Amino acid sequence: MCDILFSVVIPVYNKSENVKETIQSVLLQTEKNFEIIVIDDGSTDDSIEIIKSFEDQRIKIINQSNQGVSVARNNGIKNAKGKYVSFLDADDLWETNYLEVTKKLFEKYSEAKIACPSYRIKYEKKEYIPTWKNVSTYEDCIITNFLETAVSNFWIFTSSNITIKNEIFNDMNILFPVGESVYEDFDFYFRLGMRYKIAHSNKICATYNRITNNNARTSHFNKVVYCNSFMNTLDSFMKSTNLNNSDKLLIKEIKDRRMVPYIFSL
Repeated sequence: MCDILFSVVIPVYNKSENVKETIQSVLLQTEKNFEIIVIDDGSTDDSIEIIKSFEDQRIKIINQSNQGVSVARNNGIKNAKGKYVSFLDADDLWETNYLEVTKKLFEKYSEAKIACPSYRIKYEKKEYIPTWKNVSTYEDCIITNFLETAVSNFWIFTSSNITIKNEIFNDMNILFPVGESVYEDFDFYFRLGMRYKIAHSNKICATYNRITNNNARTSHFNKVVYCNSFMNTLDSFMKSTNLNNSDKLLIKEIKDRRMVPYIFSL
């Protein structure tokens, strides 16, 4: 049994405006058995100095040259010692019960390899709470059809509300695709969601911040970028003989939703 229960992986690149509040949201967790693995992706601001100001031995800082968020997250996975690996972006926040709720999900649904409490999306002037087809808004549950959730407006997990059993990284070579600048997280989530059971809680335990500076989504907004890895992953599942036609239609819808904005950007 692992002595550390949760490894919280936080990739950081020039997040000095937000990272202090993010780290504090982890340190205030009601579940105290965790380590924080900060991967500094070559920051040029004072983000790391801010993190070092926290005098907590559970915080570990790993430095790397600027190689992108996928390499940073993969580096965090490889250094994680906890039974569970949680991801949190350096400009997002957790409620104080995030790890506690996640722990209870794994205890309640032992067959699940992934756990994800609900989250809110914070915009400049409003907040939005996502919902998903056939997913209860009243009680905990196992996701019965991952593909149905993936064609919703927002995915059931983001890089700040997903926790994964560490054991699967030893069993399968599932990591974030390196060299991709957009949808590298979707590619990772899709491969996980298609393979493993997901436990979900209706409790809102995380805040996905869409208004911060240096946000990956906004920084690529006007760029023509094709998400090679994610599209290749979708194509490989489309060719699978293990999926029925209904599932393949859902995958086609996911692919179309990625292709349309790319085509218009051209």
